[in-house]
Amino acid sequence: MKEIVIIIGALFLASCATVGAVIDGGKDLTTSVIDSTVQTAGNITTSALEDVASVVETVADSTEGIVDNVVEQVDEQTNELQDSKQEEEQEK
Repeated sequence: MKEIVIIIGALFLASCATVGAVIDGGKDLTTSVIDSTVQTAGNITTSALEDVASVVETVADSTEGIVDNVVEQVDEQTNELQDSKQEEEQEK
């Protein structure tokens, strides 16, 4: 009977060590997966923000050029209208 208790005790101690190793391995695996996931999500977010910033900057530069051109054209046309009004007033 003592032999059975010793064998069961030895198996129990060995299985406890195995369970402990599995738990530690699971913790390591889980923390590695979470760490990698967070790093990847952070890198993707940073890249996306940089891309969006580049697109916005390009659109802003393009829009600025268009707006400047429109303002210049409107200014020229209003100057022409003002000049023609002044000519008409001088003729009277």
